[in-house]
Amino acid sequence: MRKTTRRHLLQAAAAGGVTAVGLGAAKLGATEEKKAHDHGGHQNNADHDRRANHTVSFGNWSPSTAAPIDRMTGDPNPRTRNGHFVIPDPIQVHEGDTVSFVISGFHNLLVYGPGTMPTDIDRNNVLLAPGFPPLVNDPNNRVYRGNDPRAIPTVQDRVEVVAFHERGRYLVMCGVLPHFFDAPTGTFVMFGYVDVQP
Repeated sequence: MRKTTRRHLLQAAAAGGVTAVGLGAAKLGATEEKKAHDHGGHQNNADHDRRANHTVSFGNWSPSTAAPIDRMTGDPNPRTRNGHFVIPDPIQVHEGDTVSFVISGFHNLLVYGPGTMPTDIDRNNVLLAPGFPPLVNDPNNRVYRGNDPRAIPTVQDRVEVVAFHERGRYLVMCGVLPHFFDAPTGTFVMFGYVDVQP
């Protein structure tokens, strides 16, 4: 039988520590691999690190010192105090990037595929509901339609994040018909473009 010395104890402890670290790393690696596999349907691919997110204001509240807005104790959705703007416009992104549309007010986010112009939208194809303005319902070349703002009319502010995977100039517009097209002046109002580059 070999005599146990302090040196032997230190060598055994070091070997045990290396084994524990090695097993821990192997387990951690397996856990990370499982996590990556579990996200298979969530656009998690080799291009993930290159992607970027961009922010676009889709409508905005317009207070001033002379006419402040108090949505807490007053009207939670003062529709006449909402600006119908898409800012910035146009926005340039790369394939695979996402855009966070920060929606303020009673708006319906619609995105149409490359080549679509405001004049291409069928303004006669609308969804009607008592007490609400008509919503554009043209499915031709539409790639995304956001939440129905009529569902919870007192809670309008939200963020909708949309990924753009193919190149081209996308039309982004508000589906609330009088926001998109001002009939008295005959002008298109709340729309913009997302330019997707390689």
